[in-house]
Amino acid sequence: MLNILWEKLKSLLKIVFYIGKGISNLPDYEAYVKHLKEKHPDQTPPTEKEFFVELLENKYGANAKRCC
Repeated sequence: MLNILWEKLKSLLKIVFYIGKGISNLPDYEAYVKHLKEKHPDQTPPTEKEFFVELLENKYGANAKRCC
């Protein structure tokens, strides 16, 4: 019984996080890795942490493109 509830809770949380990522305009790491494996098999995918660090650096870092 608890196993079933736990699985339903995990499914619900996945949906909530998916919606949250869409609202916050964050890219989907899993989709990015899938794309790399399909289209660029010679490249090693970054870890999830590396992916988001690079994303934030490109968006807000010193070399980010900004309107003057």
